[in-house]
Amino acid sequence: KFMNSVDDTITQLMQELSEAKDLPERLLMDIENGVDVSDRVRDADAEIALLEKRAKEILKKLGCVNPKTRPVYNAMAAMLINWRFFMDGLE
Repeated sequence: KFMNSVDDTITQLMQELSEAKDLPERLLMDIENGVDVSDRVRDADAEIALLEKRAKEILKKLGCVNPKTRPVYNAMAAMLINWRFFMDGLE
């Protein structure tokens, strides 16, 4: 029972990390179309910080040897790299 809830949590988190990874692309399209996205960028920045925190908590629970650790870590890293690159481009 416990592992099922962990698996569900990981599946949900991976989905959210994947969606967050694609957020900069969607925001850039809106920026190019002249849409003011400053509120959405602020909200997304907070959301990404929360996702990073959740991912790190799950990574701590899983430990180094769990086969699910690497995909969670990679998804978190991809999201953060995309987001930081996007934020650097705004400045």
